[in-house]
Amino acid sequence: MKLLLDANLSPETAAYLRRRFGFDVIDLISQKLHGLPDAKVVELAKAQQRVIITFDRGFGETYYAHERGAIGVIVLRLKDQAVKTVNSDSRAFLCSTCSAH
Repeated sequence: MKLLLDANLSPETAAYLRRRFGFDVIDLISQKLHGLPDAKVVELAKAQQRVIITFDRGFGETYYAHERGAIGVIVLRLKDQAVKTVNSDSRAFLCSTCSAH
C-alpha cells in the first residue's frame, strides 16, 4: 500500500507504518512540503498513486466530492492526536482490514 501522510500527521507515524506493515509511506513534513496547498497534495497523491491520510475532515469531504475514484482519502477522527494514539488506532484499523498483519 502506498500512503501519503498530510502535514498534520507526524513523520513518526510514517516510520511506524513502514516498520509495522511494510507500507510505502511518505509524509509531507519529512519531504519539506508541509506548506503545500491541498490541491497540490492531491496532485502529488494522484501522480504517485497514494492514499492520503489526514486529520482534516474538510479535506476529505472536499476531495471526496471532486476527486471521487481518482484518489483515496482516510480521515482520522481522533480526540487524542498524539503519535502513540494515532499509531495504536492505525494498527487496530489496518489489522482489522487485513488478516496478514
